[in-house]
Amino acid sequence: MRKSLKKLCAIALASTMAVGMAACGNDSQEESSGNEQQSSGTPSDESSAAGDDGGSASGETDREPITITVSTILPQNWNDYPDNSVAKYIREKFGITIEVIDISERKEALMASGDLPDIFIIESNEVLPLIESGFILPLDDLLAKYDAEQYFYPPNKIEEVMDFQRREIFKSDHIYGLTGGYSEAGPDASLLTQQWGLNVDWERYGQVGYPELEADVDQVYQLLVDMVNVKPTTDDGLPVYAIAYPTIEMRGQSLYHTYSLGYFPLTSYMAIDCKTKEMSMLYTDPESANWQYNHMYWKLNQAGLLDQDSFLQDFDTDSLKAVNGQYVATLYHDITGNATAMKASQGIPGGFQFIPLKGCTTDMTFKEAEYNQGMGIGNLRCISSKTKYPDRIMEFLAWLFSPEGGRLVKSGLEGETWNYVDGVPTLTEEACTAYVEMNDFYYDSGIGFGWNGSGGGSPDGYRCNLFDEQSFLLKYATALEKDVYEHYGMSMMDKVMKMHENGEIYDHDFIYAAAQAAANTLPADLQVILNEVEVIMNEEMAACVLAKDEETYFKMRDDLIARIKEMGMDKINEWYINTYNEAAKNIQ
Repeated sequence: MRKSLKKLCAIALASTMAVGMAACGNDSQEESSGNEQQSSGTPSDESSAAGDDGGSASGETDREPITITVSTILPQNWNDYPDNSVAKYIREKFGITIEVIDISERKEALMASGDLPDIFIIESNEVLPLIESGFILPLDDLLAKYDAEQYFYPPNKIEEVMDFQRREIFKSDHIYGLTGGYSEAGPDASLLTQQWGLNVDWERYGQVGYPELEADVDQVYQLLVDMVNVKPTTDDGLPVYAIAYPTIEMRGQSLYHTYSLGYFPLTSYMAIDCKTKEMSMLYTDPESANWQYNHMYWKLNQAGLLDQDSFLQDFDTDSLKAVNGQYVATLYHDITGNATAMKASQGIPGGFQFIPLKGCTTDMTFKEAEYNQGMGIGNLRCISSKTKYPDRIMEFLAWLFSPEGGRLVKSGLEGETWNYVDGVPTLTEEACTAYVEMNDFYYDSGIGFGWNGSGGGSPDGYRCNLFDEQSFLLKYATALEKDVYEHYGMSMMDKVMKMHENGEIYDHDFIYAAAQAAANTLPADLQVILNEVEVIMNEEMAACVLAKDEETYFKMRDDLIARIKEMGMDKINEWYINTYNEAAKNIQ
């Protein structure tokens, strides 16, 4: 159970992050002469000695086999299936074996020392120290050499977006990281079971009458209490709690708490009200989404409905308790997604379902504004300056983010998991069953690993991920998804779209991505302050939840806010708002 749970956790997390990351164009690649790297941090001699020949991957297998280390690109359980069909294809086509390593617990130390994997993912606001230290490679020449720009930037504004990223993200003349690929933005292809926001035990939700809630914490609190009261213990006599306390860094706190109340999280400390378009200071405003939910946790703890063990639990344990029925809801879909997937794979009815509150927002883009195309920021794929194989890595990435590469890693190999039937790429019954049941073929075929970023677009007029085609989603809908459809007369995705059309759900399509990028990286002195503030916030917000009474709670909250203001949090808020607004003026 534990091993299976860890696999599910890794898959759900990587799949969630990978949703919507896509690319455009074909996967034609060219060899070109010239310098392999810019002069800064170039390991060209070492690369040549190690067999980094930079040749085109046209099926040749005579190059020296190499192993590259990656982090956050793939789930850890990739290493458990070294001979899965996708891994074998990559070895045969590129001579590359991929080893996944977990740097999560050592990330800060590794970033400080530069002892990093060959490829790794970081948030865009973490990249500047790595550039200044020379720990990551400039990628401009490699992108050009392997004709890879077409997969990472809008085809009609490649240079514009690259210049924007150099100026606003990398503060340099070079590109130092790759986004998750470019695609025409729009709602994800799914039936929308899990999503950032309120996710509830669907069976208990039905037992209290499927109430339609406003984006109001008091209503959320009462719903959780009512659902626990349906059955306060599991069949095994274990206590049932309303929710677990989210023990995660402050960025996670902002993700968990904002969407359901109608805010979009711009940073860990700043959100925007999607109804009024006004900024919300998540740390210093006692009425912010973070503090509203923090107070709700306190109320639940007072009622004995907050799992106090969750303050010391890890992701796996939270997920296991959700599987066991000990949580009636969470605000973070990774954990509930794991529980839902495990139940579905074992044929157990029920699971967790995202519930859109009237007045909430989601992380979906409904219609991307033209001024935002390609200007979004997020995580970056960086190549370590210590790697021996920069050319072969970029050659591989250019293929991975092409439509052909995306099809293969997401849908498996033609002839094994899918075939063309009357010109239509069609999944085999074995692949469909494996995807639903998560059996051995699910992993052995290579379709069971959620790549954090891979090709989008279409190699043949159909989706790269054939498991995202509506024909598959509707035919192989889980019992939970069918029950949701039966209750609403539509999928949850259709319900969300309808609520958005009716003005009951707010979107964040209006946000200026370029302005967000301009304000994303704090000046060094303010970043030092923020680092110190966030350590204190993480510890002290948890302490507030454990306050003995409400008077003590409010005093602890107000004292904490005053403390971080004295440390300079107001300066950070002011800098962010001014920088964002000034950049937005230049776009309007």
